[in-house]
Formats: sequence, structure tokens, C-alpha cells
Amino acid sequence: MTPALAMVCSAVLVMAVTAVVAYRIGAARRRPPHDAALFAGHGDVDAIDGERRMLAMLEESVVVAEPDGTVLAANEAAVERGIIVDGMLADDAVRALVREAAHGPVSRELTLERDGGPMHIAATAQVTTQATTQPTAQPTAQSTTQANTQPPAARVTLVCADTGYRRSVDRVRRDFVTNVSHELKTPVGAIMLLAETIADAGDDVDMIRHFAARIGVEAKRLDGLVRRLIELGRMNAGDERPTHVVDVRELVAHAIADTEVTAAARRAVVRLRDDANGAPLPVDVDAAGVHIALKNIVENAINYSPEGATVAVELARTGDEARIRVVDHGVGIPQQLQGRVFERFYRVDPARSRLTGGTGLGLSIANHHVHANHGRIELWSRPGQGSTFTVTLPLADTAGTADTAIVADADHQQKEERR
Repeated sequence: MTPALAMVCSAVLVMAVTAVVAYRIGAARRRPPHDAALFAGHGDVDAIDGERRMLAMLEESVVVAEPDGTVLAANEAAVERGIIVDGMLADDAVRALVREAAHGPVSRELTLERDGGPMHIAATAQVTTQATTQPTAQPTAQSTTQANTQPPAARVTLVCADTGYRRSVDRVRRDFVTNVSHELKTPVGAIMLLAETIADAGDDVDMIRHFAARIGVEAKRLDGLVRRLIELGRMNAGDERPTHVVDVRELVAHAIADTEVTAAARRAVVRLRDDANGAPLPVDVDAAGVHIALKNIVENAINYSPEGATVAVELARTGDEARIRVVDHGVGIPQQLQGRVFERFYRVDPARSRLTGGTGLGLSIANHHVHANHGRIELWSRPGQGSTFTVTLPLADTAGTADTAIVADADHQQKEERR
């Protein structure tokens, strides 16, 4: 075979192959989709793949099943939450819901037992498609008869949303309202009772002075609760507060100064020890928020220490972080309760809190402000040996001079709130 003839033969072969491929592609495009889609009718491979990818993106657990419980498709959320185990519906209640949905849409709240405790879900199921027999290009009389006599198999789509978080939020909200009501009722009731007592005291000046002083104590307690509730509202609002570079020493000094009245009332001494050897400790933080956090921690140490005790505040630099430790030698906190000290309204010793005017909000607010400024707060405590709260804040990148004016603004803000 001559080279010219070989080239001609090759060209003809290529043209023939191209024609066959083109014909098959055209025929495939003209052929109607024949695979059953997950939710409705039929679809091609790409469409069904798109449906499955869509399921994978959903946070809710989604299952496509037949009324008898046979699972046709499920997303990862359904597997992770244990709705699907080994390719099957894991719970009798869910299977019953799918069977019931074959006769009409069903919505129900279910509680499923899991190893970690009960899981609460809101489940909705309904028929979303009728998977008929596959159509053929040229249906015969026999296939038409079979299609008419064979009932279509229904497909049920089940969607399960985890309501545990919502229940938790509702419980926290109810507890919060209950606790606030209780905390407000106590000082308000005391003030009303003391006012009546003064009215009945007549001309007894000593008694009037005594009960007037008691009213002042209760009013101060009420004022502290209101101010902390205001701060709690600011935290929950999620507003971004401006940050500035300040020196931790100034923040700590102002926090200690703001606890002088509390310390004097309990004849306590707060001592500051600087282990940073005078090195700058600049931090880029919301100065007012960190000031509140440090003040609450120092005040908590004073209130939970015996009268006349010494509270130590230690400053140090560890790597690229500033560390503030508040050490007391008070009653201490049992190990099993240490995880709860940062909860709102939680108090290890309610009786002591009543004596000191504690609201159970101080450490919760402190924890929020420290974390909001990219810091950490840790607790070490032993009953009878005292407690140590350690606050760690990242040092600022710029080693500039601290803006003490910002600290003064924070101090001014605290004084304004007291008014």
C-alpha cells in the first residue's frame, strides 16, 4: 500500500469513527431521562447527582425512602445524627412516621434515645414522587398492560431538624427570667420592709439611722444588679466595641482602685506584684470591657476570702502574652463545681453571696469580656486552700506606649454607670 493510499484510508477511518460518535451523542440527547430522580419524575445522571450534592449541603437530616422503610438516599447529617445506621432507619418511631406519610403529610416532634442522652427532633415526612415503571422507546401492548395493573411505588421524603438547641435556649431564657425576678425581688422587698419599719420608728433616731443604713446596703445591691444586667444586655447585643493599645498595668491598677470600697468593708488588702520587670505589656483590647472583667475577678476574690485576708494580683509576661493572676486564700471551689462558676447567676455559696451582695453575674461577664478580646481565663481551686483565676491576653504587635487616656475613659464610664 502506497503512503498516499494509507493516508486516505486513515482519513476515512477517522471520519467514520467521528460520525458514529456523533450519532450516539445525538441519540443520547434525544433519549428521555430514564433514571428515577430522588424527589420527582425522572432525570439524567447529572441531575440526580446534583440532587445528592444538594442534600449533602443541608444541615437538616434528609432521607428518601419507600413506605416500607427501604432507604433510597440520605445525606451525611442523617448518618451523623443516627437517623440512618447501616443504610437503614434506626428508630421504630421514624419508620412508623414514614409509613404513615404514604397516606398524607405528617409532622411530629420525636424524642429519640441515644447513648449521649435523648435527642429531640422535629420530623416532617410526605410523598414527593411516584416512581413509575421505566418508560421504553416503543412501549408494547404487554408493557402497557403491566404499567396499568402495577401500582406505582411511592417515595417518601423525611426531613428531621434537631430541636435540642432550641429547647436549650428556651430553658436558659426561662431560667434567666426566673433568676432575675428572684434577684430583684429580694432587695426590693427588703427596702419596702425597712421603709415601713422606719415609718413605725417614730422619734427613735438611732433606730431610724440603723434601718436607713440597711436601706442603703440593699439599694447598693440593687444598683449593682441593675448595672450588671445593663452590661449583660450590651454583651448580648453583640455590638463591636472599639479596641485600643493599652498597658495591662494601667488596666489592673484601675481595676484594683475600683475595689477599694469593697476591700475596706471586709478589711482586706489587695497587693499587686509585677513580675514583668517593668517591660511594656501592651494589649490591643476593648479597655472598658477588660477593666470590668478584672474588677469583677478581684472583687470576687475579696468577697470569697475571710475578713482581713490578703488578695494577691500578679502580673507577668509569658512569651507573646500578658498574664494576670488573682490569688485568694478563701473557701475554694470543689472540683465538680468549677465548670459552673462562669454560668450566669450561679453561686457556689448562696448564703455568702447574700451577705456580700453578690449577683452571680460577675464571673460570667468577666468570662465574656476576656474571650471577646481573644484571651483566656482559667481557674485553679481547692476547698479550704483558695482559688486562683488566671487571665491571659495576647500582646499587641505594635510595641507602642499605652494609651492611658483610654483607661481613663473606661474609668469614667464606670463612674457614670454608678450614677
